[in-house]
Amino acid sequence: MNQAKTRIWSLLLIAILATGGLSARPHKKTEVRISCVGASITEGAMTTHPITDSYPAQLGKMLGKGYHVMNFGKGGCTMLRKGDFPYWERDEYKAALASNPDIVFIDLGGNDSKAVNRTYMEEFVKDACEMITSFKQLPTKPRVIILTPVVSFYPDSNGIWDDVIQRKVSPATIEAASRMKIEVLDMHSVLNRHPELLSDGIHPNTEGSRMMAQKMYDYLKAFPQKADDEMTVDGMSNNPFITHLYTADPSAHVWKDGRLYVYASHDLFPPRGCDFMDRYHVFSTDDMIHWKDHGEILNSGQVPWGRREGGYMWAPDCAYKNGTYYFYFPHPSETRTGNSWKIGIATSRKPASDFTVIGYIEGAPSYIDPCIFMDDDGQAYIYNGGGGHCMGGKLKENMTALEGPMEEMKGLKDFHEGTWVHKRNGIYYLSYPDNYVNEKGKQYNRMHYAISSSPLGPWEYKGILLEATDCDTSHGSIVEYKGEWYLFYHNCALSGRGNLRSICFDKLYYNEDGSIQIVEQRNKSFLERR
Repeated sequence: MNQAKTRIWSLLLIAILATGGLSARPHKKTEVRISCVGASITEGAMTTHPITDSYPAQLGKMLGKGYHVMNFGKGGCTMLRKGDFPYWERDEYKAALASNPDIVFIDLGGNDSKAVNRTYMEEFVKDACEMITSFKQLPTKPRVIILTPVVSFYPDSNGIWDDVIQRKVSPATIEAASRMKIEVLDMHSVLNRHPELLSDGIHPNTEGSRMMAQKMYDYLKAFPQKADDEMTVDGMSNNPFITHLYTADPSAHVWKDGRLYVYASHDLFPPRGCDFMDRYHVFSTDDMIHWKDHGEILNSGQVPWGRREGGYMWAPDCAYKNGTYYFYFPHPSETRTGNSWKIGIATSRKPASDFTVIGYIEGAPSYIDPCIFMDDDGQAYIYNGGGGHCMGGKLKENMTALEGPMEEMKGLKDFHEGTWVHKRNGIYYLSYPDNYVNEKGKQYNRMHYAISSSPLGPWEYKGILLEATDCDTSHGSIVEYKGEWYLFYHNCALSGRGNLRSICFDKLYYNEDGSIQIVEQRNKSFLERR
């Protein structure tokens, strides 16, 4: 009898928490229902009044009318089914599934970093994918967003240890999101400079929970629907348009199958400068709304001449000729990168899979960021650069060797890196990031462009085409697709960190004289709040 009463009271408590401590409200069709799944931080541990000060409760206050945020947190829970206290077996999980959610935030993983649970860490991705699936298959077909765990300042390495969170739990969380093609929100960076807001080193206080809620609120307002939803801005997907992993340096091309392909570099988690970049991905679309992730196409372990420690797989490009796709990537051959940068080549008969490294371009200057431009007559040109030098030259018919030495491009102003060349109405355009430093002394690259009547210049500098984003770096590509011109670039809107970037695109417009208008960045108001 006592067990039955206990279970009844447990279910009543879940109902109270799900309503934020208020009386239950009927489900209105115009109301967006948000279910927050998690452990003690979601529950509100260490806040002044958990029912009103937990981050789900504060998120509900921020969103206001039209939203109903429900809290299904349960202290001590793990994502791992074999963990010491799996969320799978809790009444809160069952209640979350029955809550008719439109959006689900999953915040589990911190407790999985405990020593008692690390034995099963290899099963984290599988378990996370299964939990994501359990929500995605609900009748409401909710949007599922997974959170990386909050930073831990707990000094005992047997407990919730930040080293394990960064090395194992967060990467596994991001990997699960990538496999399931859902959004991932980086919560680790929200409080990593605020140990004073985690009084026990693990749980945010009321102010820390408010900062978490603010991050979630900003994200929902900036990205009100999934990138693949039908509701779009001017017939385009949201920015960033890839949200399930961190990507940068987009190189866009339209191939013979009529699809637009984007070849991107990949910022791995946890970030470590720009050296921890690896595992190139390719994305494609036929409508600028729905994007397909073709998955990983190449990693440093497949480069026989590459740096043995891996990483340093920076901005790539791709070209097509005579039935073969040529993928070009910069990668050093020695531990000390210095002058060991080479432009590697991988080939395939397919645009987004089965690439095999065949070598590198002999004699190319030891710079980065290759760009391949194919002129109307079939002649291919290659560009690379860095440290203020922009180099260009011709490729032989085989697309793997230089036809003479590369030479410095003349006429550019404040060149940094990231060359891109395209052609329109007989005019050649060379675009690139600069070395801009803002009034606070921080570097935020802008993108400039120059024009020429020849693919190798000399170039006439024309001005800025993209102002700085929220990211200290910039890198872009320009392509025409179905009668519209687009600029692809990256920002750090999802993570707030310049080494965890996300690729974006916006329409690009030309004036009658061929000059380019400054590109208007969608969601810029969100970026400016950072």
